[in-house]
Amino acid sequence: MGITLIASLMLACGAQARPVSREIASVYYSPEDPKPRFTPGHSLAETVLNYLGLTVTHFDLGKGLPKFTDPHEFRGILVWMEIDRLPDPEGFLTWLETQMDAGTKVVILGDWSFLQNLDGKAVSLARVNRVLSRLGGIYTGDWQEFTFDFQPSHSDPDMTGYEAGIARPLPPFYSVTASASGSVPFVTAHTVQGSAPYVLGAFGPSGGFVMDGYAVRFGRNEHDRKWILNPFKFFSRAFDLEEFPKVDTTTLMGRRIYYSHIDGDGWRNVSEVRGEGEQTLLDPEVVYRDLILPYPDLPVSVAPIAADIDPTWAGTRRTGEIARKLFALPQVEVASHTYTHPFQWSYFDNYSAKRESRDFGQSSRDVSERFMEFLGIADDINASDTGLKKTYELPRAYVRRPFDLRQEIIGAANYISTFAPPGKKVELLQWSGDTSPFEAAIALADSIDLPNLNGGDSRWDPDYPSLAWVAPVGMRVGKRVQIYASNSNENTYTRLWSDRYFGFKYLARTIENTESPIRLRPFNIYYHMYSGEKIASRNAVIDNLNLARKSPIIPVAASRYARLAKGFFTAEIEQTKDGLWRIRNRGQADTIRFDNGARLAVDFDHSVGVIGQTHYQGSLYISLDESVDEPVISVLPGTTELRYPVASHPYVISSRWRAWDVTVGDNDSLHMKIQGYGAGDMQWRTRPGARFRAIVPKTPTRPAWSQTVTADENGMLGFTIPVNGISGGELSLEPVTE
Repeated sequence: MGITLIASLMLACGAQARPVSREIASVYYSPEDPKPRFTPGHSLAETVLNYLGLTVTHFDLGKGLPKFTDPHEFRGILVWMEIDRLPDPEGFLTWLETQMDAGTKVVILGDWSFLQNLDGKAVSLARVNRVLSRLGGIYTGDWQEFTFDFQPSHSDPDMTGYEAGIARPLPPFYSVTASASGSVPFVTAHTVQGSAPYVLGAFGPSGGFVMDGYAVRFGRNEHDRKWILNPFKFFSRAFDLEEFPKVDTTTLMGRRIYYSHIDGDGWRNVSEVRGEGEQTLLDPEVVYRDLILPYPDLPVSVAPIAADIDPTWAGTRRTGEIARKLFALPQVEVASHTYTHPFQWSYFDNYSAKRESRDFGQSSRDVSERFMEFLGIADDINASDTGLKKTYELPRAYVRRPFDLRQEIIGAANYISTFAPPGKKVELLQWSGDTSPFEAAIALADSIDLPNLNGGDSRWDPDYPSLAWVAPVGMRVGKRVQIYASNSNENTYTRLWSDRYFGFKYLARTIENTESPIRLRPFNIYYHMYSGEKIASRNAVIDNLNLARKSPIIPVAASRYARLAKGFFTAEIEQTKDGLWRIRNRGQADTIRFDNGARLAVDFDHSVGVIGQTHYQGSLYISLDESVDEPVISVLPGTTELRYPVASHPYVISSRWRAWDVTVGDNDSLHMKIQGYGAGDMQWRTRPGARFRAIVPKTPTRPAWSQTVTADENGMLGFTIPVNGISGGELSLEPVTE
C-alpha cells in the first residue's frame, strides 16, 4: 500500500497525530562540580531509561529550577540526589507539584534533599507530603537509624533483588507509611514483632519512590555496585511505558549491530612484534597486518592523530604511508582522533594561550611515544598550579603551538582526508583524552555534519560486575549530543596500559552480558594502535575479532552507528487516533522495538516504510526503510503461533547486509539497494513453498549473481549472497511461477 493511500486513509478517519514524550528531566544539585557525568541520574539511571526508549536532559538546581516551554515537554522527572539539603527545598517541592498537576510523572531516589535548606531549616511535613503522597507514601517525620529489629517484605518479589539483595541490617530509612489512595508499595520494612510496616518503595498516581540504600547496593570497593531494584520494571511502570514503542540502538535488520574503531594513540611507537626477518615494525603496521587485513568482513574505523602524520608536527614519511595503506583497504573507514590530542577537554573551554604557554611552555617537548602509551597518566602533578587534573602532565599531547579548536575538529578532518584514496574522507570524530568535550567542540563537528564517538567505558564482567557499569547511549551536552562508544577499550583492561596486556580478551564477558537476557548494547571492539605493540595485546584483539566472526551480527561502519545513536536523541514518535505510529526525525535509527511483544506482529499492508520484523527475547523488533523519512507502523495483536504472518510481499526477518529503498515491481517483484560486509546472509518471510529468483546485477568491479530459492514449510526464505557487498549494489527478488 503506497504512502499516498495511507495518508488519505488517515485523513478520512480524522486521525490527528498525538506526540509521545520521550524525555526525562533529571535534576541534581552539585555546587562543587556542576557537571552531570558522574551523577547517579546519568551514570546509573540513564542507561536503563535509554533502553526503555527515553532520552534524558540533566538540570543543575544550582542554576535555578528548570523552566519548561511546554507542560508536556517532559514525560517525567527523575530526582536522584547525593546531597541532603537544597537552597530552596520548598520552592523545589512547589515546582514538582506543578509538574505533576500538568501530568508529568515524578520518581524520587537517593537522598531526600528537599527536607531542609542549606541552613538546616526543616520543611513542614504537610508541604513534603503534598508531593510524596502522590508517589505512594506519607512521611511521619521520623528517621529509623537503628534497624536491627526490621526485616523487609516484598509484595512484588520481581521488583527487587535484581542483582543484589537488600543489605542486613537494613540501611537507615525515613518513616513513611502508605498514602491513603492510589499507593502500591512493593517493598516494606517491619519489626519482628509485626509492627505496622514502613514503606521503602512504592508507586503512586504520579510516579514512585525508593528509599536511599534500597535501589543500588554499594560494596567495599569502587567497582562493587549492584542494582537491588529491578530498574527496567520500576522505571517502566513509574513512567508508564508498558505500551510505549522504543527507538532501538542495538539492532539493525533483525541482527545485533557490530562496529569497531581504533584511536590513533601509539601511531609512532615501535612494536615488540616483528616482521619478516625480524624487521622492526611500528604499532599501526602490526595492526594493519594482523588485525585488519585478515578481516575484510569486519569494518573498522581508523582515526590517526593528525600531528602524528603531519611532518610539520611529528609526522614522518613512514607514518603517512601507513595511513595511506590503511585507508586504501575497503573495510577501513577514515576517522579523526583530533590534531594535537587534547587530554583534558575542559582545559580548552575558555582557552588562554598565555596560560598554556606559562604553565607548559611552547618550547616544552611534546609528549613522548611512551607517554602516549600511558595516555598522560601521572600522579605527581599539582593540579591547582595548572588547571589540570592530577591524571595529566600536559593538557594535550602536542603543545608546541597555541590550541585552535577549529584546527582540532575541522582542520584535522580535512588534513587526514588527504591521506585517503579518491572517494574517501574522514567520516567520524573520535574524542581523545578524557573524552569529555564541551558544547562548542561538539557544535563545530556538527557544523560539518561529522558524527562523534567515544566516552562511556561500558564494562560488565567480574571486575565490573553489574549493569551499573554499562554506560548510556550518550549524553546531552548543552544543546548538543555526545555519543558514547558502546564498550570500553583495552586501556581499562590493562591498568592504564601498564599490566595485564592480555586483559582485553575479557571483553567477551561484556559482549555476552549485554546481549542476554536482554540486548543492551551493540557488539563493539574499540582499541588503540598501541594494541599492536605487544604479542599479548595483539592476540587479545584477535580473540575478539574471531568472536565477532562467529556471532550473528550485522557489521556497519562506526560512523553509521554514531549517526544511528544521534537519531535516538532526535527521533519523534506520534500516535494517531487509529492506533498507527508515525516516526519522524530519526536520522539513521532504523529499528523500533515493542517490549512484551511476543504476541504482536506488524500489519504490513497498513504500514509505510516497514521492511521487516523479528521476535527476540520477548520483544518485537521492527525494521524501517532508511529511504523513507516518516515511516508509519501498524501493529496488530496476534498469537505466538502467528508471530510471523504472511504479508502481501516478502519481508525481512534477519540480514547481515543492510537493505533499503525497497519497492514493489509490476510483476510483484521486490527491488532494493543493499550493502554489507562478508557473506550476505538473509532470511525473509513469505508464503510456504514460494519460489523467487534472487538477482544481484553486475557492476564494473563485480560479476552478476543469481540463484533460485524456495521458502520452507514455514515460509522462511533463506539465502546467502556470495559477492563482495562493501561498495553496495542492488537486489531483486522475482517470483518464479511454474
